[in-house]
Amino acid sequence: MIFVTVGTANYDPLIQKMDELVQRGELKEHVIGQIGRGVYVPKHFKYFRFLKNLDVPYRKASLIVSTGGAGTTMECVTRGLKLVVVENTTLMEGHQAQLIREMEKRGHLIWCKSLENLLTCIEEAREKSFIKFVTDDNLAADYIRSILKT
Repeated sequence: MIFVTVGTANYDPLIQKMDELVQRGELKEHVIGQIGRGVYVPKHFKYFRFLKNLDVPYRKASLIVSTGGAGTTMECVTRGLKLVVVENTTLMEGHQAQLIREMEKRGHLIWCKSLENLLTCIEEAREKSFIKFVTDDNLAADYIRSILKT
């Protein structure tokens, strides 16, 4: 199952593109979407607007397609999920790009820079092994501990 999510915002272009891919039969897997406050309602896959917790869709999905929101991105990469991210450029002047770029560089996700390439990115993600994100050591906490010891 492919789970597509736009988080708490909306990004109708992503939902529309996924709907087109399902309609044309280019996605063979079952698709479920979380469409947030979007206006576009998918006709070719099941959807919901919000859930308190996305644990169940994350567990059931073989692949996640998401916008680049920090919450969803970090939740997926720390779980080691197969993740394709399409930046929602309609939000806050492209603030998502920095996080997406870094996570892609480290091998945690695939950054789909154009919806026209979404199918290719999904196919690439199916075959790719992703690196699970592990947080860096908290250097500030270590520094504070060392000061307290002296």
